[in-house]
Amino acid sequence: MISADTAFVFAGIACLLALSPGPDNLFVLFQSMFWGWRAGFMITLGLCTGLLWHTFIVTIGVAA
Repeated sequence: MISADTAFVFAGIACLLALSPGPDNLFVLFQSMFWGWRAGFMITLGLCTGLLWHTFIVTIGVAA
């Protein structure tokens, strides 16, 4: 069993990591800043389409 101090430190770091933006979010933010909201929206649609495709491939057992 881990100590309470270690559990609190782990929970704090896990929360910070969950709240920090990933590379996809940063890419959308920067492209939206430079090219406008339409570019950011199109990139978001592309990213979501990729996620759906990957989820489908994993579901049918092709991807590991």
